[in-house]
Amino acid sequence: MRSSRPPVSHVLGPVALAALLLLSPAAAPAVAAEEADSPSLPGVPATLADGRPCTPGSAKKSARLPWAQSFLGIDRAWELSRGTGVKIAVISTGADLRRVPALKGGVTGGQDVVAGGTVRDDCVGYGTFLAGVVAGRPQPGTKAAGVAPGAEVVAVRATDRSGTTTPEKLAGAIRAATKSGARIIQVALSVPSAPKTLKDAVGAAQRAGALVVAPASAREWESRASEAVSGPAYPAALPGVLAVSSVGPGGEVPEEPGGAKGRRTRPVLSAPGESVTGPGPGGAGQFVGRGDAVAGAFVSGAAALVLSYHPRLSADQLAHRLKSTAYGAAGDAPGIVDPVRALSAVLPEEHERAATGPKDAAAAVVPPPDSPQARDRALAVAASAGAVALLVAFLAVVLPRGRRRGWRPAPPHRFGTDRP
Repeated sequence: MRSSRPPVSHVLGPVALAALLLLSPAAAPAVAAEEADSPSLPGVPATLADGRPCTPGSAKKSARLPWAQSFLGIDRAWELSRGTGVKIAVISTGADLRRVPALKGGVTGGQDVVAGGTVRDDCVGYGTFLAGVVAGRPQPGTKAAGVAPGAEVVAVRATDRSGTTTPEKLAGAIRAATKSGARIIQVALSVPSAPKTLKDAVGAAQRAGALVVAPASAREWESRASEAVSGPAYPAALPGVLAVSSVGPGGEVPEEPGGAKGRRTRPVLSAPGESVTGPGPGGAGQFVGRGDAVAGAFVSGAAALVLSYHPRLSADQLAHRLKSTAYGAAGDAPGIVDPVRALSAVLPEEHERAATGPKDAAAAVVPPPDSPQARDRALAVAASAGAVALLVAFLAVVLPRGRRRGWRPAPPHRFGTDRP
């Protein structure tokens, strides 16, 4: 004879459903956006043709969250660090400090190696864009922001009005960046050779404790890809420099125009560098930028997040952490920088140092504590799970007893008697 009691799965079905509803928001993984940003935004150039006027301001903005911010999980990284207290030098075409709201409070003018004095403007606009990608402040009506909005950027100009430079000018800019006290130096330019002056400048920056980041290729500065001469790109090819390449939406490697020609150094890290949204010269409007230098801006910003959170890291340790926590590395393809992992991971060698007792306190990295947001979510999930478990246990006891009594109330208990 079949039992009249409903199956336990039917009884507990609503309970299980309630548990899933409580747990699913916290357990749902973040999905990275893989679509390019608004194609209606104007592109920011890396150089200007001879006689071309300065890049005009943009009258357009996008309210969308830039794909690169979502792809890298920047919002989650901000739960641990915003780069506060870290100084980054961006060596490029300058920065429009007077007219771009996203740079106010975060970007200051460094030395203008070419024209002399202090950087105040940016005819090309590429340096303005890069400074915004590194540490641009959030603006009303947009979701775009720099990777490390709490960091300080020093804009150093090493180009002429059209955006071109020489190894000697680049060497002078690196020396100026080192003198500013920057812990991270993003060289957003590439040259075909490395004379002694450039090598010495890079070496001096490294001895001063700065991490030097540079584009792995020179495609933005080649006049025509079909006429480009193959060879290494400098300063990316110099020892200890973090050579960075770009990826597009979804992490795919962009196709190089004209094939494999052009100066290029094997990259050790990659980051978003295609269809990237950011501020530009001339006002509050937005632009779209591309190139390995843009990828270098994301790596420099991620380095600032990590250095702010782990301030005792040396430049070599910082570079090692960024490379060791990158994801997607396969064969010769470099891994893509992962700010969240770079902040929170405990590397194998750190376990070894903890077990043996580090002699150098600067080499030890303390595992990051849970962020308040993550801790609150965990407590909420634990409380919900505990409540569900208690309810299930209660039903497991009450339902059988109720069935035995035919769902009638229990008789009053009398002291001195034993119930069967």
